[in-house]
Amino acid sequence: MKKHYWIPAAALCLVLAACQDQEEPLESAQNNEQEQLSENDPEQEVAENEGSVGQDVIGSIESLNLSEPPQSLKELISQQSGPLGNVTLNTSDEDLKNQFLEAFGDIPALPEDATEEELDAYFSLIYQLTAYEFPDPKDISDQLRFALSGTPEADPKFQFKENYNVEIILDASGSMGAYVGDQTRMEQAKEEINRFLASVPEEANVSLRVYGHEGTGDEADKAMSCAAVEEVYERGTYDEGAFQDALNQFEPAGWTPVAGALESSAESFSDLSGEENTNLVYLVSDGIETCDGDPVAAAKTFADSNVSPIINVIGFNADSETQEQLRQVADSAGGLFTNVNNADQLREEFSQTEKILQNWKRWKLDASTDVRNQSNDASFAITRFSNTWGSSAREQWLSFYDANRILREEGKMTLEQQKELEQRADEVKVLAEQSQETLKTELEDLREQGIEELEQRIEELYPDEAE
Repeated sequence: MKKHYWIPAAALCLVLAACQDQEEPLESAQNNEQEQLSENDPEQEVAENEGSVGQDVIGSIESLNLSEPPQSLKELISQQSGPLGNVTLNTSDEDLKNQFLEAFGDIPALPEDATEEELDAYFSLIYQLTAYEFPDPKDISDQLRFALSGTPEADPKFQFKENYNVEIILDASGSMGAYVGDQTRMEQAKEEINRFLASVPEEANVSLRVYGHEGTGDEADKAMSCAAVEEVYERGTYDEGAFQDALNQFEPAGWTPVAGALESSAESFSDLSGEENTNLVYLVSDGIETCDGDPVAAAKTFADSNVSPIINVIGFNADSETQEQLRQVADSAGGLFTNVNNADQLREEFSQTEKILQNWKRWKLDASTDVRNQSNDASFAITRFSNTWGSSAREQWLSFYDANRILREEGKMTLEQQKELEQRADEVKVLAEQSQETLKTELEDLREQGIEELEQRIEELYPDEAE
């Protein structure tokens, strides 16, 4: 399991403040002495001030106990997203800019003649504030199990049944109103969910359930908002007009009852036995449970029922804490977890299911059909894994560049220092791109050996040192 490796800069500020209070008498005496010296030697004053700033930079950042930026494939795999990770900074977005500056804290500016050690310290801090999480090769086996749905190699849970039911559970809490580019998360999610469900074969049933779409984020509205779980499009074939009406019923509003939504979904599926039905549920959320429920337990109870659902979880621009909880929800149900950062990635996530559903439609017409050769199964899953890796590398690099620009605008570094730090970021980007090619080649070589053998080999190549 991946570990968090950074400490919020805000915590450092409290420590520094306490230290300053304790050392104030001593500093006062030192300042008086320095003023007397500077009257006689102005150049000495400048030199001493610059030395003090440099030491503050190193001491301030070292006190955060940061890990070194990754220098190998394994270190990239174990990397967790930072507080601004998985969100591409934009210098023109004042909200994101302020979030970054708040996370950066009161770290002193680089001196004009900053040493390599000072530049390295700055790079380490900026990198870990903007770091993205890279996909773990161990997740590919779960992706493959899903991609092989309906094939002779598929697990019983993924075998095709006479009926196919697809439900989207969509987070409609207030945070879904945040903008990603020129659209809110909710606007992007609605568009992609509509596009996806419109592609589902008419022989399948679809439904849309939303939660947290009433009230506000205020404490006074918590009870009302946490109880707001509604099937806005009742299970049935896709009807464009009716579905558009359903999408127009709600906007992002209040709290986040993830557990309540899963419990509500489980109840609605209770008569759809897994023996005759393939029941697929997608939970799309950008936030953690805020209504005192236990979404992990709710997902496990749902998964262990006679419904035997496939529960896949998609984090939408989710921060590291949210990703961890949503991953646990997916793991407890034996489903997939993926974090996406924009509409394009959400569309790609649904695209695999579109292919599976088309295979199911062909199978339904002729159950004796072997769909193994009609799908891209393993190759498609590996391609998606590789694309996700490449996207993380690219977006992380862009975010780092914008973070540098923000800090230069704030007077924290010179243009030359900005370029030097960006060269370090370029090196990590090259490492990530080379690692992407290495992983894709290894996974392609392994895919013909079967899932069990693939899992064993991946464990040998990339052991989880935390276990």
